[in-house]
Amino acid sequence: MISAPGIGSGLDVNSIVNQLMAIERQPLNRLAGSKRDLEVQLSAFGQLKSALSGFQSALSDLKTVNAFEVYKAVSSDEGAFTATADSSAAQGSYDIQVVSLAEAHKMGSLAIADTDTTTLGRAGDRMTFTVNGEAFTVDGGGMTLSQLRDAINDAPDNTGVSATIISENSGSHRLVLTSVETGNANAINLSATGRLRRDLKLDDINDPAQLDAELLVDGLYTITRSSNTISDAISGITLNLLAESNSDVQLEVSRDTDSVTESVQAFVDAFNELETTIDSLSGEGNDLEADNTLRSIENQIQAVFNTPPSGPNGGFTYLSEVGVSFQRDGKLALDSGALQNAVDTDFAGMAQLFAGDDQGYLFRVDALIGNIVQADGLIDIRQDGLNNRIGRVDQSISDMEYRLELREQRLLNQFSALDALMGQLQGTSAFLTQQLAALPNLQTQSGNN
Repeated sequence: MISAPGIGSGLDVNSIVNQLMAIERQPLNRLAGSKRDLEVQLSAFGQLKSALSGFQSALSDLKTVNAFEVYKAVSSDEGAFTATADSSAAQGSYDIQVVSLAEAHKMGSLAIADTDTTTLGRAGDRMTFTVNGEAFTVDGGGMTLSQLRDAINDAPDNTGVSATIISENSGSHRLVLTSVETGNANAINLSATGRLRRDLKLDDINDPAQLDAELLVDGLYTITRSSNTISDAISGITLNLLAESNSDVQLEVSRDTDSVTESVQAFVDAFNELETTIDSLSGEGNDLEADNTLRSIENQIQAVFNTPPSGPNGGFTYLSEVGVSFQRDGKLALDSGALQNAVDTDFAGMAQLFAGDDQGYLFRVDALIGNIVQADGLIDIRQDGLNNRIGRVDQSISDMEYRLELREQRLLNQFSALDALMGQLQGTSAFLTQQLAALPNLQTQSGNN
């Protein structure tokens, strides 16, 4: 029995088996190629889904009529106040005087000689703070100024009081209490037991009854609020008060057409990016050249843009009438001048054309893409199908590799046996050759006798 292929006769068993197995492996190589093709398609559908989702995200700023209701609020003196507007605002102008800003209530103690040695009140003395109807109590008797400050700030049920120490000099330190929230309703109401309050002698720093912000609008309407951020005085407008003003400051509210144009341009850019992705995946030699799903999706999107809205939509029927038109290469272009003209002449009709419920172009495109990219949507179904096919190919590859291993072992055994037999035959041949070579000598000897 030979221990390694080729020892018996010199036959190159490994080379012969490798060449035979290369032929046997051709179906396996074809399976591996099929798997690579399926994985390329799977990746391509992932790219397509990502591009569709990106396009849908770009629609979020335009897919509802309210998204077109974009306004800007401009203050003529941003040192006095700034303003922002939401979709419920209305165009107009207002004269606003900031009479007073909202403040936080403050209370200050008398001067204490030090912060870490002198104790205040006696053990058992308590302080109760009430802010906007909510109360909490601190056992502060016998504490130093620093300890009392920390006890107030660290109280687990603190309802809105901040304590700090202001040091005028080395022998004068004062405890200052500040309400966390501004306005009259958040003034600090303090009560204390024992000597603690007497030792501190806390007094109001500002008037607890005059902490609200006050505005005078158009010289007629007085508005008071507890905060310097006021969102419920003028519909759709949020005012951020910064300083008192001695005279009226004009607030101008107008439609923000620049933002509308930016949103429409973002939609156009996103569509063109989607179209670029589709072109890169379809067509001759590309990853989804033979897949009808991609072309079906593109046709469905085109069908939306080729179908005008039904029902009343103002004076516009097609996107080209408001500056958005298809080019020869299938991409979109925006004519900002035409869009501006549409905004100026029939804003409501323009908004309905884009985003009217059920009929607006972008409303319908958004709904279509939502169905395509959703879980168990068209792309998920195709990806699931590809994954299943890849799974079956993987199983076929595994089964074939197992069979090929058995085949290779059988070939090695067979050729090893052949090698051993050939070695034995070569030995026998050599012996017979030797014997036959000796025969003439025997005949010569016999003749001489």
